[in-house]
Amino acid sequence: MKNLIFLITLLLIVCVGCQCDRAKLSKIDLTVEVQRFDRDLFALNPDSLKEQLPVLQQKYGEFFTLYCEGIIDIGNPVDADFLEHLRDFLTNEVVVESYDATQEIFPDVEKLSEQLTEAFKHYKLEFPSDSIPQVIAYVSGFNQSIMLMDGVIGIGLDKYLGADYELYTQLGFYKYVACNMYPNKILSDVMHALAEGKYPLQSAQDDLLSYIVWEGKLFYFAKQMLPAEADTSIFGFTKGQLVSCESNEGYMWLHLIENKLLFSSHPFTIAKFTQERPFTQEFSREAPGRAANWLGYRIVQQYMKRTDATLDALMRNNDYRKILEDSGYNPR
Repeated sequence: MKNLIFLITLLLIVCVGCQCDRAKLSKIDLTVEVQRFDRDLFALNPDSLKEQLPVLQQKYGEFFTLYCEGIIDIGNPVDADFLEHLRDFLTNEVVVESYDATQEIFPDVEKLSEQLTEAFKHYKLEFPSDSIPQVIAYVSGFNQSIMLMDGVIGIGLDKYLGADYELYTQLGFYKYVACNMYPNKILSDVMHALAEGKYPLQSAQDDLLSYIVWEGKLFYFAKQMLPAEADTSIFGFTKGQLVSCESNEGYMWLHLIENKLLFSSHPFTIAKFTQERPFTQEFSREAPGRAANWLGYRIVQQYMKRTDATLDALMRNNDYRKILEDSGYNPR
């Protein structure tokens, strides 16, 4: 009976909290529009670039230069051979095919704009003094999914055409990478990248623990911005992989402890536990790649339950060992 009363009380608290947040969100006057740079670029006539390009440059400013230099790697617009390189890009068969596919998958971006608007309202609740970045969609030549620059977030639509998009296979994308290249993954990738840019890894130890707790903070941030988003999207795991993590949480943590891996600063050790892989063989073949980062999220989640830290305070806290200590995390 006491347990039932506790559960009912907890549910009421959660419901009241949700209603309170909803009321606050409704008062935030904010609309995020996604600019279609991809369409503006491919609307150019490849034979009249010299005449048409100034209008595009004026509209997109520094983003256009960064796009050309950093994303599609064709050089700076002031280079003598720039127009030739841009023409080659706009007429490249694979690039044109990918552009056509983006127009089919993303005939409009109204839904994405609405979703980003909702996410950035949550962002404004947490960081009221921060400005909201401009959002620009582009075709990357399969290079960069999300791009950050001052005041701008760029989204490479050709990196979100669906896990079964045939060019991904032809271009050599591994299946465990392509499985996260679908339209609904954009939201969590944007929020993860925003957190990564705002709160980069800073650690005096530079060890595995630092990396996984930092990654855990990025996941936690994304979940706060996207409270209705499925965990499969937030973490980039399948339902089966999430079940595996939850079922084997204690074992995975014990493996890191017993093998004295948490405080290892060896680059290979850090990479094999934190980078994308088909699975984390050190845990099991069922454990997804980056399963250790999920453990980092669990540490952060428990830390936030046990402290009165705000989200900003959490993200600014670079004492990763202290976060672990204060979390009391011990799933064994």
